[in-house]
Amino acid sequence: MLRLTFLSTCIKMCLSIVGLLLLFSQTVQAQNTGGVFPAAVNEGTRAAQYRAAIDPDNANDDFGFAQRLHYQEAINDDFMWRILGGSRKTENSDIEFDFVGAELFWEFSENIDTHKQGVRFDVTFRNQRSDRLGFNWIHQWNLPDNWHTRFVVLTGYETGGSGADGINIQTRSRVAKKLENNLTIGLENYSNYGTTDSFGSFNDQSHTIGPFVSFPLRKGTSIFGGPLFGVSRSAPDLEARLWITQSFK
Repeated sequence: MLRLTFLSTCIKMCLSIVGLLLLFSQTVQAQNTGGVFPAAVNEGTRAAQYRAAIDPDNANDDFGFAQRLHYQEAINDDFMWRILGGSRKTENSDIEFDFVGAELFWEFSENIDTHKQGVRFDVTFRNQRSDRLGFNWIHQWNLPDNWHTRFVVLTGYETGGSGADGINIQTRSRVAKKLENNLTIGLENYSNYGTTDSFGSFNDQSHTIGPFVSFPLRKGTSIFGGPLFGVSRSAPDLEARLWITQSFK
């Protein structure tokens, strides 16, 4: 009972903070449903996840909203596949189909390694935008006292005549600590530098940072949430994110 009360209080606090942030922000940008994904692959794991990301109301009383759903399953101790799809709403459209895609994770490290590393291959088919091929390099360091940090380098190439020139370069990073009550808290950073054809200045790029909290609700179900704040002019001032994960044995 005490644990349920604690989790309920955490959820209410998170929702209250996000609600206040939504009330005072006035910008709409593309919503980020991406994550700072781990390098480790654990044989026998299967999971489904729903993600939602919101850009708050702007001066036109409109908002941006994106949803994503994926299912993933480990093939063995080294490889895992994932299929995913998403929809989005912007100030210029109602909720519409956005993309479908597939991903393949390949872990290079051993189970006993504290430095986990691997790669992820992506293919994404997008609505009214160029399709995308991706190659991503993943690192995770498991540190003492239940700390961990992750660093991911993402590269993407847009196919077709309307695709952007060059290779898109992004990085994502995280530092987090798991507490004794299974609550995990941390800080994440997302940076999109543009393409190798035109990186631009810091303010031409998208850089966001923000705290997060995650915790289990019941066996197999967990919640992740938190805001991201823009630190460059081209980034959204604020994004609110909520993920719900269901693991299967």
